[in-house]
Amino acid sequence: GLSLTVNDGDFISIIGANGAGKSTLFNEIAGTFLTDSGRIVLDVEDITMTPAHIRARSIGRLFQDPMKGTAPDMSIEENLALAAGMGGWLSRITSENRKAFRERLSLLGMGLEDRMRQPVGLLSGGQRQALTLLMATYHAPKVLLLDEHTAALDPGTAEKVLELTKSIVEDNHITCLMITHNMQS
Repeated sequence: GLSLTVNDGDFISIIGANGAGKSTLFNEIAGTFLTDSGRIVLDVEDITMTPAHIRARSIGRLFQDPMKGTAPDMSIEENLALAAGMGGWLSRITSENRKAFRERLSLLGMGLEDRMRQPVGLLSGGQRQALTLLMATYHAPKVLLLDEHTAALDPGTAEKVLELTKSIVEDNHITCLMITHNMQS
């Protein structure tokens, strides 16, 4: 029985007890599973029956678990190539792509631009979550879903990822919904 209108550029925090349906709402928006009733409309287009992989072109998502959202056995560079829509194949990555990846990674301030060939599975949770944020917003989505994306991180890293999130969302004018238990976020 939820009716929710989100305007372009809104940043909405969703707070509720465990089991209240917050993640269910995100799963329905992202198309992970279909709604029992009602409609989901994005930019006047009814996407209720649109498969998740098609919705992913317009909807970015970060999960609570830093291990989700990346391919751990692939390099940082290959993960960014996936996000850029290149299929992640190293043979397709040009020197121009590498330069663009380095520039984006340097914005994180984590030194990942010097480790682009390193497998993502070797990154810390905070580094991985920051990379996932970059990937989810590589092509600015119409909507960004943040499902407690800092909950599994230590306080200092969580603060850095929140600052990065705020900066990327504001710079790209991304409409955002964020599930959180932290009233200060």
